[in-house]
Amino acid sequence: MVTGLDHVHVICGDVEEAVKYFKNVFEAKETSRGEIRGLPIVRVDVKGLIVALMGTAPGSIQLVAGKGSRGLDHFGFTVKELEKTVEDLKKRGAKISVGPSVAGPGVKYAFVDGPDGIRIELVERT
Repeated sequence: MVTGLDHVHVICGDVEEAVKYFKNVFEAKETSRGEIRGLPIVRVDVKGLIVALMGTAPGSIQLVAGKGSRGLDHFGFTVKELEKTVEDLKKRGAKISVGPSVAGPGVKYAFVDGPDGIRIELVERT
């Protein structure tokens, strides 16, 4: 039986840049560092969600998120006060690629372009 979300695992071209990004933009806290199969992995905690940032072999191809390719398109964070959150994140260096927009009654969203083409959705539900 599934009881909740444990983590999101992201493959990165530059792990240190990804760690810096999540710390600066989302106030992530680093929880561990190590290696898996000879590749670096750093786990960060973003408000209770563990994001595992793992390196990859040089020259690895990249999924083109948002273009209908197979694979993970994005993950989303729940936020309060979407417009204020977007302005806050912009001040921290985040690039907002979509929104803020309205998805329907009581649902607003925006997308942030993260490192390595990662798309991160911000969702406010009222």
